[in-house]
Amino acid sequence: MSGIIISNTLRTAWRQMFYWGLGLGLLGMYIVFIASNSDIVQGYADLFESLPPALLTAFGASGAELFRSTEGWVVTILVSELALFLSVYAVMAGLAVTANEEQSGILDMVLSLPISRRAFLLEKWLAYALLAFGTVLISGLLPVMTAVALGIEADIGIIFASILAVYPGALIVITVTVLLATLFRRRIAAIGAVAAYVIGSYMFSIIGGSASGPIADLLEAISYFSHVGGEAIVAGEYEPSGALALLVAAGLGFALSAYLFDRRDIGI
Repeated sequence: MSGIIISNTLRTAWRQMFYWGLGLGLLGMYIVFIASNSDIVQGYADLFESLPPALLTAFGASGAELFRSTEGWVVTILVSELALFLSVYAVMAGLAVTANEEQSGILDMVLSLPISRRAFLLEKWLAYALLAFGTVLISGLLPVMTAVALGIEADIGIIFASILAVYPGALIVITVTVLLATLFRRRIAAIGAVAAYVIGSYMFSIIGGSASGPIADLLEAISYFSHVGGEAIVAGEYEPSGALALLVAAGLGFALSAYLFDRRDIGI
């Protein structure tokens, strides 16, 4: 691995990371600004108490009591929205690894460079994994700085840790997108497949969180949204096993992608 592909990708794609991080960070700042008013927080908590469990699960909460603390309110609202928006960013990042260049008909020219296919894929994947982490970091720093500036009564560490916990989910979406782009030569087919994966994972999280029984538990377990962990961090019950499982799955998914990419023809 020469590092040339990584450095070139970081140099050309850092603006996308910055703009996404800035946009999501501004969203976080707005949510923190609302949370600085305790009356608004309590009003929302009263509202959420009247919602059915399925809607609460859509916000990443198992009960309305989570909304009564400032950090619980910020984490529940912000993390659920970040997980969705970062999934969109992750799909775009995953497509940029190989699918966009193959769709444009220039991937075969890029692969004519003195670098193996596996090394090329590894460097591109690592570059976008780093860019995704930078996006999460920026989107977390801005609301945390806002909370400090406003002097809100909340545990800043919990808020920041909850935002960082979104990253493994973004990485698994990048990896799944790379894998599907390897399986499907047509970019639109890969987009459709990964969109079905993201939407299905979100629905599995809602169904699994609002229902009971072995099937519901299985649906919740296989959804990457269920392993974000914001509520568990607020409650002090966070277990890193879910995040570790996503990271391991991302590594295995990339290994499979590299194996398949090394053996298939490139579209021209």
